[in-house]
Amino acid sequence: MEDDWRSLLAGLPLEQRLKAPAVSELARDRAMRRPPETAAATLRAAAAAEGLDAGHDWIPAAAARISADTGP
Repeated sequence: MEDDWRSLLAGLPLEQRLKAPAVSELARDRAMRRPPETAAATLRAAAAAEGLDAGHDWIPAAAARISADTGP
């Protein structure tokens, strides 16, 4: 699993590279410290709602980070 999921955004169009961190933050607020599957589902739903490819490689990498996040 990619340690820094943002590096997986490198080949995406600019609009998607700009939206992905915002989508990740939204999902983080909803799925922090939840099981990885829950975080991934939350992130996929948020990505799809924003018109992003919910099957891209950055999704599971970001979900793993969200799941492991303990907050501020």
